[in-house]
Amino acid sequence: MILENYESVAERIEKFWNHYLGIGRIDTDLVYQDGTRYIVKAYGYRETTDLVPFATGWAEEIRSNTNRHPVENAETSAIGRMLHNAGISKFSDGMARPSLEEIRSYENKLSVVPALAEVAMSVKEARDPWSFNDAIEATETAIVSGGAQCKHGFMNHKSGVGKTGKPYEGYVCPETDRNQQCKPVWL
Repeated sequence: MILENYESVAERIEKFWNHYLGIGRIDTDLVYQDGTRYIVKAYGYRETTDLVPFATGWAEEIRSNTNRHPVENAETSAIGRMLHNAGISKFSDGMARPSLEEIRSYENKLSVVPALAEVAMSVKEARDPWSFNDAIEATETAIVSGGAQCKHGFMNHKSGVGKTGKPYEGYVCPETDRNQQCKPVWL
């Protein structure tokens, strides 16, 4: 129901250029950034020579593992907001906006319950014969549903008896390039 009413920013931009016959102007400004948080403001002008925009739009994006291009996403969102505020969207063409209940219903269908994670911290003491200080090396790994994860994905479980006759058990990185592998987590 909601996705049928969705109109991409690219479609709105095309409507803008068709409506203003190529004489309009869209400007953007990176208003704030600190390496994690980005705020962009977009300005819409009916003519390239206009000094004052007839519509503006703001957007904020946060850099994360799932948002690797926050500046670009913020700029696109700001342009989309500006075009919506300018009356250039399906909603301005008489399309009904979704109700709060419709949006919540849609969000409930999309929500995925993340796996519970516990953090395992293994600490081993490493002695440097050339130093007066003892060094402590810590490895942090997420244990999710009985398996460990590193930046390369789920780690492979290994167990057995070593050459010395001692049993071992732990997780090793799935990366095939040994130079890129994360440190193993021994239990």
